[in-house]
Amino acid sequence: MDERIKSGISGFDQLIGSGIVKNTVTVLYGSPGAGKSIFCTSFLRQGLKDGEKVFYISLEQDIDSFLREADTLGFSEFRKELNSNFIFTKMTGHDFKNFLSIELPKILESRRDKHSRVVIDPLTPFIWEVKDIAIQRNVLGDTFNLLKKFGTAVVTIERYGDMNKLELMEDVAIPIYLSDSAVLMSMVYNQNFYQKTISILKMRFSSHSAGMHPFDITDTGMKIFQDQPVF
Repeated sequence: MDERIKSGISGFDQLIGSGIVKNTVTVLYGSPGAGKSIFCTSFLRQGLKDGEKVFYISLEQDIDSFLREADTLGFSEFRKELNSNFIFTKMTGHDFKNFLSIELPKILESRRDKHSRVVIDPLTPFIWEVKDIAIQRNVLGDTFNLLKKFGTAVVTIERYGDMNKLELMEDVAIPIYLSDSAVLMSMVYNQNFYQKTISILKMRFSSHSAGMHPFDITDTGMKIFQDQPVF
């Protein structure tokens, strides 16, 4: 039986069996404001609580912004563990390709004594930077395989366009195809109201829910309502 780890998100593990399969890559695909970063922060926080090494690789926000958001959720572990069990790295899409192929293997190799959790949030600037689809696929394939050797990873991809339609463009489809699991986070509009929802598009090695589930972002993180209708 595949070993599983707790996601740290209330209600999520029950949708996928009993947790995320260890040493896999999960892609979160969602619109701006859908809750991707809070999902990632909760995932890493659970790792700190379980005594794991956690890495947040940001192509968007800086460390001060990240820590302020964590503080508002009461996630004090990140300040306490910064530069020890919690490593934060900020970079641009232009720098990211060299980081993936040169620096990331060195970082992970130096910490392979413990299971690691790695978040890349968001991957979208790298996708925009690397126009050649073949290069993009090769780099992402090698990166995902590397991440799985050292731990369990969550990668986010931004979604634009009609939020009520699932559209996978070719560049977005590549990381989703290469991942072990793909999760869609949406804001569904109905009668002047937006409902945040989460759906499992695929989950290798697991039986999972095929439905769309509403969730809220509270002052302590995400809470998924497994048995409630979206509206």
